[in-house]
Order: sequence, then C-alpha cells, then structure tokens
Amino acid sequence: ILFVNAINPLSEVQYRWPNLGLGYLASSVRLRFKKEFDIRIIDRAVKEEISSWSPDIVGITSVSQNYNYAKQYAAMAKSSGAVVVIGGMHISSLPGTMTSDMDVAVIGEGERVICDLLELHLDGKPIPRTMQAAELIDPIDQITRPARDLLNIRVQSSLFSSRGCPYRCTFCFSSRYWRKVRFFSAEYVVDELLEMARMGVRRANFYDDLMIADQKRLVKLAEMIRHEPALAKMRFWLNARANTVTEETAEIM
Repeated sequence: ILFVNAINPLSEVQYRWPNLGLGYLASSVRLRFKKEFDIRIIDRAVKEEISSWSPDIVGITSVSQNYNYAKQYAAMAKSSGAVVVIGGMHISSLPGTMTSDMDVAVIGEGERVICDLLELHLDGKPIPRTMQAAELIDPIDQITRPARDLLNIRVQSSLFSSRGCPYRCTFCFSSRYWRKVRFFSAEYVVDELLEMARMGVRRANFYDDLMIADQKRLVKLAEMIRHEPALAKMRFWLNARANTVTEETAEIM
C-alpha cells in the first residue's frame, strides 16, 4: 500500500510536517492485518515511487487547493494497475468531484473504513464507489497511535490530542468534518509524547483545533508531563481561541 499526501511540492510549509492522518491509517492497517501489507507514506516523487515499487493499492489524501495534484497522482496510479483510494477533507466535502481514475472515496474518518475496504479487496469482493464509517470511533483512545516510523520525524514533530472543535465557526470545515469533539485521554497523550521523545523529538506541536477546551484534562495532562523526566526538555506549541484563555489556563500553560 502506498499512501500519498497530495501537497504542492513548491510550498515548503506543506511538506514541513508529515501527514499524521496517513500515519493513523497505516497503524490501523498494521493492527488489523499484522504483516500482511507492506506500507509506505510519501508526499513527493510520487510518479517515481509508483513506477519503481508498483503498489497494489494507492491511497491519496488531499485538501481542496491541492486536488489537481491528487487527480494527477490518481491517473498515474490507475495506469499502473493499482486500486486507487481517495480520502481527506476535499473529497469528504465534495464526493462528486471523484474522477474515473479513482476507484473508491473514503468519506470522513478513515481508520476503520480503510481496513474494511482492504478486507473486501483481499476477499475479491466488489468495492463500492464511496465508503463511510457508520459512526465515529468513541472513545477515541481505541485509535492506535500514528506509525511514526513511516514518517519523516525530525527534532520538531506534531500530534493530535483531540479531534473536532466545540465551536462551529462558519469559515471552518473542521466541526463539519468531525461532527463532534473527542479528546484523547491525558494518559494516551503522555504515552505518545514519550514515544516521540524516544525518537528524538524535542518540540511537540499540538495540531488540535482547541486543545485546551477540556480544562480538567488540561490540568491532568500538565501534571503528568511535569512528573515525566523524559519530557523535561521537550517544548510545546499550540493554538488556542482567545476567549478560552483564562488566568488559570495561562498559569497551567
């Protein structure tokens, strides 16, 4: 399986951070199928990788501004004989934009769907044009941490401690995509931070829409981090909505 993050290769900011979404998919496939699939995750040199590796399945994720790249990659993969799967924010919002080179679109959260899709493929059964999870995974701690060994991990790396946002700003797609906010437990997050520390990460960037929304979890998370010697030199970065930052929150941070 070749997972492709369709980015603009001329935009440095787009390939600065690995795509954690594909990392989650890879770890879910590993958990369900053990060693049945060989998996790679890339965001550049897609044509060369398809040509040299000849993957059986190519899964592509894309946001709207890069969808033309996704269409090009789908055409390359289809011409090589691979099953082409499209997922991500764009296709989840506009499934009607699928091209004839795309065999199936995964709409919304994909960890369980990608595994169900692979089951159909292995059994030789027909795969529908679109697949979507009947419900979101809850509690979210059931999701296996992303396969960072397949990603280009550096001294700085990113993580999610939640999915979704309690606000519904009209300009933001996140709350529509996730439908509700779910938080990984403090224990789950600290375990992930420790894993990152063992890989040499020294700055952890929280990519949550609103990581501080659950105040009780924030207090517990801060306390747990303070008591982990391995995290003593790690630095943290996050965004927060201004009206949610209180004096108490600032002190915890």
